[in-house]
Amino acid sequence: MSGEARETETLEQSLARLEKLMATLESIADATGREAARELLALVLDLHARSLARLSALIAASDDGAAIFEKIVEDRELRAILLLHGLHPHSVERRLQEVIARMQPQWRVRGLHVSLMSAGKAFAMVQLQRNGVAEPTDQLRLEIENALTDAAPDLDDILIEMDMTALYAETAA
Repeated sequence: MSGEARETETLEQSLARLEKLMATLESIADATGREAARELLALVLDLHARSLARLSALIAASDDGAAIFEKIVEDRELRAILLLHGLHPHSVERRLQEVIARMQPQWRVRGLHVSLMSAGKAFAMVQLQRNGVAEPTDQLRLEIENALTDAAPDLDDILIEMDMTALYAETAA
């Protein structure tokens, strides 16, 4: 693919192409060639990670480093690269809390409340409270999962616990 074509490719298209190429790599019959290609890829990624870590340290040490990092993490593609190399300056918990705080007003209008119960390196757990909301559960789960996954794509799973207490209390009354 030419450099010009790569520049117009979206992040999603690049990730899809990467997955396809990784599948092709895994299908190579020559075990020695396949292992050499894997090692090459790992080395290139390691070199990039080291360079980005040094760049991050230089930015952090500068007078306006915090402001520069905030601008960097606002950019979706740069954020993806930082996450890939484990260099994102914000914790998973902070990123999830920020997206929940940003989304909470529109969820509140719909009678929903989302709260972060826990966040770790592999997964997070949130609680969804529905106050008389008749929206389909699967649709709500997908909406919440998408918002949280965008903030923390490095998580393996996001568990959504449904708290129906308020809904049941209204129905019983």
